Amino acid sequence: MRVKCNLYNIRKKKDLKQTDLSKLSGMSQKALSEIETGKSKGVSFSTLLKLCEVLEITVGDLFEVIQDNQSQLEEEVTIEIFEKPSCSFCGKKENDVDLLIKGKSSKEKSKVYICSECINRCNKLISNDKR
Repeated sequence: MRVKCNLYNIRKKKDLKQTDLSKLSGMSQKALSEIETGKSKGVSFSTLLKLCEVLEITVGDLFEVIQDNQSQLEEEVTIEIFEKPSCSFCGKKENDVDLLIKGKSSKEKSKVYICSECINRCNKLISNDKR
């Protein structure tokens, strides 16, 4: 499942340039460009509401959920929905630990994550084992 952002098309229909929307919404032109191109790492709810208010649309108008089996044009901007990574050992999410390191499993060729807390536990076990 993917989420398509319709900001570019909505802005064009309303005959607004990015600079115009930037002034009206208080957002930087760079942030608007990143949202339109799918390069944005995230958008706050307050920002979404401000955009919707300025453009006189709903959040539902701004985004469209597309099933993977639907045909898509290559130039459409989409954002893939995925779950935030968590430690492969203890299950803690990246927001719950100081550091989450991504690696690859040689057997399964999949991503493996280890948090700073599990690294510290491993280091302690190794230190105790050497004594």
